[in-house]
Amino acid sequence: MSSFKLTEDQEKVILDEWNSRPDSPPALLELIRLAFPNQDLDGRTKEGKAVKAFLASRSIKARAAHEYKAKTKISLTEEDEVFIKNNLEFMSSVEMARILFKDPNLSNLNQEARVVSDFIKELEPATAFESPDEVPTEEYKPPKTFDKTLFRVNRYTNGSIDKNKITAKIKKEIGSLINYINTYRFCYQINTYVTTTDRELFESSFIRYTHDKPDLTQEEVDQYIVLSSEVVISASIQRRKEHLTGLLDNIVEDDNGRASMSLVEAIGKTETEYNQSVNRQQKLLNDLKEKRSDRLRNQIKENASILNLVKVWKDEESRVKLIKLSEIRRKSVREEAENLSTMDEIKARILGLDENEI
Repeated sequence: MSSFKLTEDQEKVILDEWNSRPDSPPALLELIRLAFPNQDLDGRTKEGKAVKAFLASRSIKARAAHEYKAKTKISLTEEDEVFIKNNLEFMSSVEMARILFKDPNLSNLNQEARVVSDFIKELEPATAFESPDEVPTEEYKPPKTFDKTLFRVNRYTNGSIDKNKITAKIKKEIGSLINYINTYRFCYQINTYVTTTDRELFESSFIRYTHDKPDLTQEEVDQYIVLSSEVVISASIQRRKEHLTGLLDNIVEDDNGRASMSLVEAIGKTETEYNQSVNRQQKLLNDLKEKRSDRLRNQIKENASILNLVKVWKDEESRVKLIKLSEIRRKSVREEAENLSTMDEIKARILGLDENEI
């Protein structure tokens, strides 16, 4: 058995989640990712095994990911149907499902939201805020291979990369992008969107911003996720404004010739929200550009310092070589002089003596 242990806080989080859902116990994978957020773990990892061991110590058996969980058929009451008919012009199917079933965590993948969407589809209203056909029914799965990721990049950047001319630089950029879009936070964020349009808008924005930036830090990746979500928010606000404006145009004026003030106020509010979202996008984008520029500038300075250091080292190396050569030359001259000074012939000549005199 693995010696890896959970902390007290992790054990408490797991127990609290389990006890808070007596009618719908969480699966093992949910508990693992709850104890270890922002990590792509499962039951085969040491962390997953530690969670299973803790559950076993409390006689708790969590449902494995592959085990089917039967759900009772959900049906709408007459009151639910009336609520949907009265609000389908202003709210999405997920928003109505969260209110009807008193669960703010519902997404388009939950059965409750699909039931509401199916009912709207049966009505076939021309004024519905959301088209039921746009609601995705499956969880988003990010691409994990080079070819699939390259296809997404070319799809959202108008074919900017020629697949027959792949350089080492492009391979590095695509490899980094694969890591970016496979993070837990990216997948979590994109799966919160209730329409296919919003999913694609989020994915396209993130890929266009980051596909040519292989050097992003984790903090910057998170900020680009926030920036891409702001793009979706502003687009949603814009759609809501256009929808409300269309409703206002179709309203029959009352006896005083005045249009509905509630719609006019709602349109004004959406305009303010839209401008605020656009301003947030611009500020965040400028901050990201400035931060990355500063980092790249510092890297260039560091590289320049290294080059200067190498140059100085080479200069020092040459200087040392010259000194050594000079020392060797002086040594050889000194040795030759000593050799000459010991020669009898040289001494005799200096003293003015010949052989017989010696």
